[in-house]
Order: sequence, then C-alpha cells, then structure tokens
Amino acid sequence: MNKKYEIAHLVGITREHEKQFRSAEKILTSKGYIVFAPVFYNIEEYLSFGECPNMLDDMCYEKLLMCDFLVIVTPEHIGKSTTLRIKQAIAMGKKIFILENNELMEYKQ
Repeated sequence: MNKKYEIAHLVGITREHEKQFRSAEKILTSKGYIVFAPVFYNIEEYLSFGECPNMLDDMCYEKLLMCDFLVIVTPEHIGKSTTLRIKQAIAMGKKIFILENNELMEYKQ
C-alpha cells in the first residue's frame, strides 16, 4: 500500500510544553504530514484515568508502529519515556528527527 502522506509521531516531555507540541503539530501538518500528538499535557490529568495510563502507553507504542518517523519536540529535555521511545524507534528502523527552526533535522544522540 502506498501512502499519500507520511506519519510523524511527536514525543518529548509534555509537562509545560503544550504550546511547543501544538506548534510542531501545526508546522508538520502544514508540510503535508499526518501527525500523532499527545492527548494529555498534564500528568495529574493523565494519571486520573485509572487503568488508562497503561492503555495510553500501549497506544503510544502502537502509534510508533504506525508512524514513518519520530519527532522529538523537546530535545533539550529527554526523559525516561522519551528515551524508551527513541530506543524502540531505533530497533524498528524508524527515522528520528528534531524540529529546529520549523525544519526537520536528523536527531543525533
């Protein structure tokens, strides 16, 4: 199946970075990408869903399986879950980028 649009999966520390994620989502959408973005930007709201955090983590992994590439929105702050997603993306052979000056730049560890 040939895809018309590539899929970008946004990851990074969401706490206090919602504007950065929303901006990345708009920029990438305007460049013709389908964008998987976080739903929750507040840890209390995320944790208030009882069993949902496990489901949400599973869904994040499924998004990684479906995407064409990963975009680290907060490369200046890479936490435990982002590190895990980077390792998973590498294992899957996914391209990894950061968004710098509204352009995708290859991520270098």
